[in-house]
This record gives sequence, C-alpha cells and structure tokens, in this order.
Amino acid sequence: MGVARNTLYNLAGAAVPIVLALVTVPLYLHRIGEARYGVLAIVWLLLGYFGSFDLGLSRAAANAIARLRDASSDEREQVFWTACVLNTGLGVVAGIVFYFAGTSILETWFKISKPLHVEFAAALPWIAAAVPVATVTAALTGALEGLQCFRTVNLIQSFGTALFQLAPLLTAVWIGPQLQFVIPAAVIARVLAALPLVPVVRSALPLTQPPRLRWRRIRSLTAYGSWVAVTNLVGPILHVFDRFLIGIVLGASAVADYVVPFQLVNRAQIVPAALSRALFPHLSTVDAAQSKQVAGESVVTLAAATTPLIVLGLLAIWPFLQVWVGKPFADRAAPVGEILLLGVWINGLAFVPFALLQARGRPDVVARFHLLELVPFAVVLWFGLHRFGIIAAAAAWTLRVAVDAALLFNAARLRAAVARPLLPAAALITAAGSCALLIPRAFDVVRLYAGVPLCVLSCVWALAASDHMRAFVRRFSRHRKPRQGEES
Repeated sequence: MGVARNTLYNLAGAAVPIVLALVTVPLYLHRIGEARYGVLAIVWLLLGYFGSFDLGLSRAAANAIARLRDASSDEREQVFWTACVLNTGLGVVAGIVFYFAGTSILETWFKISKPLHVEFAAALPWIAAAVPVATVTAALTGALEGLQCFRTVNLIQSFGTALFQLAPLLTAVWIGPQLQFVIPAAVIARVLAALPLVPVVRSALPLTQPPRLRWRRIRSLTAYGSWVAVTNLVGPILHVFDRFLIGIVLGASAVADYVVPFQLVNRAQIVPAALSRALFPHLSTVDAAQSKQVAGESVVTLAAATTPLIVLGLLAIWPFLQVWVGKPFADRAAPVGEILLLGVWINGLAFVPFALLQARGRPDVVARFHLLELVPFAVVLWFGLHRFGIIAAAAAWTLRVAVDAALLFNAARLRAAVARPLLPAAALITAAGSCALLIPRAFDVVRLYAGVPLCVLSCVWALAASDHMRAFVRRFSRHRKPRQGEES
C-alpha cells in the first residue's frame, strides 16, 4: 500500500532528528549553557514562525499537484512556479520584517541578560536571511509531497537535519559558544540542506518553463491557502506560545527546563506526523466515503502504534532524564514531560482528522478552531504560570490539544467511528499517567510493578485492535525467522 510505504519513509526520516537530539542536547547544554540554549530555542521558534509566512501556498500546492496527478505536467508546473514565486516574495518580506522587529521582540518580551542581547543582535541579519530560504524550501517540499516522492524528501531532510543539528554545535566547540557564531552556522546549514531539492523537483515535475505567475493559479492557490495561512500563523502560536510566555514570565533559563522535556516527548509524534503526511495526498485524490473509511482505520492503527510508546514513556521519562541530563534537571523536567505526554497521545490522534479536513478542501474548519482556541489558551497559560510555574504550562497545553482533538474529530465526522475502539487505550494511558504523577519517585519498586503490566497490556491491546499492527508483526516475524541451513 502506498500510504504504508510512504509512512515508513517518513518515520525513517523523522528518526534522524530524534537520534541527533538525544546526542546533541546534553552537549549543547554543557557547551553553551542553559540560558544561551534557551535563547537559541526562542530564535528557532521565531524563525519557524516567520518561515510560515508562505500564506499556506506550499500546502495548497501539494493538494493541487496531488489532484492533478492525471493531468499534464504543464499544469503541475504552473502550480509549482506560481507557489514558488509567491513564496519567494513573501519570504523576503517576512525576512525584512523580522530584521527590523527581532531585536525589539527579544528586548521587550524576554528576560535575558544584556550580553545575550548583544549576541542576538549580531546574529540578526543571518536569521532574517534564513526566512526566505524557509519559504522557498517549503514550496519545493510541497511539490514533492504532492507527487508522493516521500523517500526522496526524507533522504534530503535527514541530510539537512544532520547539518542543522551538528553545524552549530561544532561551531560552538571550534570557534565559540556565542550566538553570533552559532546562529550563522545553523542558517548556512539550512541553505546547504535546501540545495539538493532544486534538481530533484526539476526532474520530478519536470520543470521545462521559466518561472512565471499564472493568475488563474494564484486565485485557486490563495483561496485554499488563505485558510491554511491562518492555521500556519495561529497554529505555531498555539504550539509555541507556552515557551514564549515562560520566557516572559519566568525567564530564559526556565525555557530550557520546559523545552528539553517538550522536545523529548514530542518525538512520539513522529508516527502520527509520518502517517498524516503520507495520508494527505492520498486523501486528496479519493472520494468522500473512501477518505472517511481510510481515516477511521488510520486512527485506530495510529492508536495501536502509539499507545504502548506513550505508556512506556510515562513510566520511563524520569529515570531516562536522570541518566541523560542529570538528576537536578530531571527533577524539574520530568513532571513537565509526564503531563505533556498525555497531550501528545491525544494530539497525535488528531493528526488524521486534521489531514482529512484539509484534503477535502476544508482548511477553513481547522483554521476557525485554532482561532477559537487562541484566547482561552493564552488566558489559562498566563494565570497558570504566575501561580504554578512551568507545570501549569504543560497542563494548559495538554488541555488545549484535547479540546482541539474533540473539535476536529467531530468536524470530520469520525467521532462515532473511533470512540468505542479507543476506550481501552484511553484507560491504559490514564492508568499510566496516574502511576507516573501520583506514585512518589522514591518508590521505584512500586512504579516498576505497576508499570510492567500496563506496558504488556498496551501491547496486547494494540495487536488485538489493529489488523495492520498484526500484519506488521507477522511480516517482521517472518523476516526474523532463521533461513534453512542457519542455526535455530
């Protein structure tokens, strides 16, 4: 099945940043310090947010190119060039805005020391230059995903991720930990990572015409992309607002206490992210009844794949953090990660109705939900941080994604189809979360005796609930059987 194969490609590509993060985050914290790493995390968030100024055109292009799979290459090329030219212009404008606003944002909103302000200001031109690189890269990647070239996309992105993670760290070691050295290294790595996309897109579409705008394509792309743009602009705020507000209320060092467990547990979303990326172009090409059936089956399969991972993560995150970054940091970060893991499971399932609604040509529904959630989330987060600290940020994020998931499932008309099959998984996640949060850390033996049965039960449920999981295990078992003549 093409979706399954493309999901595996996406999973393989997503594994690269996980492995690199496990290795490099402790090295970053040791080499450049928590405060500077917190500022670097804020810079990456700002860059990602301004990089979303493509107004949804890359997603619109992927949807249009997928729908034009049986059309002429000329029509697909028109879509690509229109999206690429517009993205380039929008990226340049966003980069200019960032250049003039970046220092003011950091000085006004974040509690960081004056030396770090100076380092950030020195690196600001480099950050601004990276914004159009991000928007052009999005257009190139969207075209390849619309063509379902996921193996190629993931190979190139894995190469880029390795550069992006390692280049700043090596620069900190060889030249110095200051931001005016580390940030330019990250930007140069992004440029180098984007270059291989150009010849691949040129061959895959293929590109035979010079770049030009087509007014008919502008109208269709912007009609779809305008709502995706709302999601791209509001969605990142919802996703990263907690870290921004932690920096404002508690300071940059507290950002590191939150970002490290968040980035760690958020890696569990590689499975839903990989599946939804593969599903989107497929769902864009089938009729409504078939898309709903595929989406419902995908949710159950996704729950079967992620529930054992989340149960294990809830019970293992504290000892893992102790070994990974040390006990003092683990004592502060583990409760944050445990609460976030509950939200990660819920949010991961919502990737499917999200992809289904956008594939059906209803990005407006998703965008309206994000707009609806923004103010309540900000209010809860603000008061929670002042009263309870970063624990409140984790709880507010989990609550927000739970509400978002309920809205998306209802709008996609998938709620009734998946509610009953997912009840056992929800019970297992709740039990594991209760053990992690309520059993004192001094009682390691009690946590172990409670955790092992839950892990086993979650694996049993996963195999019982999903035909795809059972088929995967059977295929894996056949591959692992010794061949004739080998030792048994």
